[in-house]
Amino acid sequence: MATQQHAHRSPLLRAEGPWALAVHVGLLLAVTIAINGFLFAIGWARPGRQMPMIPPGAVVGLVWTVLLGLMGAARWVYVRGSGDSGWRSWTPFALAALCIAYPFYTGGLQRNAAAFWGTVLTLIVAVAVMLVLRGRARRAPWLIVPTAFWGGYVLSVMIAYPPA
Repeated sequence: MATQQHAHRSPLLRAEGPWALAVHVGLLLAVTIAINGFLFAIGWARPGRQMPMIPPGAVVGLVWTVLLGLMGAARWVYVRGSGDSGWRSWTPFALAALCIAYPFYTGGLQRNAAAFWGTVLTLIVAVAVMLVLRGRARRAPWLIVPTAFWGGYVLSVMIAYPPA
């Protein structure tokens, strides 16, 4: 019955076909690259005062590119492992949307209260996504763990070195 209910959905949404993983990962990578291009174009991505203990901006950008790709892969693994393409399967993309929005609500990656609480929220949502995915596909949450570790690291640096 469940397969008949979702039979009208595309193979991509059901994570089927030879290109499904590439499209899940590629979609988030393309959005990330487009948003970063926009941020550079409007001048929000210009180098500012470097936060202590955080790698240079290019490395941080690479880290986030990998993390967002892993979020796309997490959805693919979840759907492939559980057969569920409902709301739970989209939680990695919701986490990705929160991460992609970060520069906008922090005013161009400025160290401020919005950045601190945005990092806290990202960490909480990452853990929630892991818990949601864990219920039906045991491998999918492991692809979100690096995001939680990165969020925890950044949060610890923000606590240790608050903005002046």
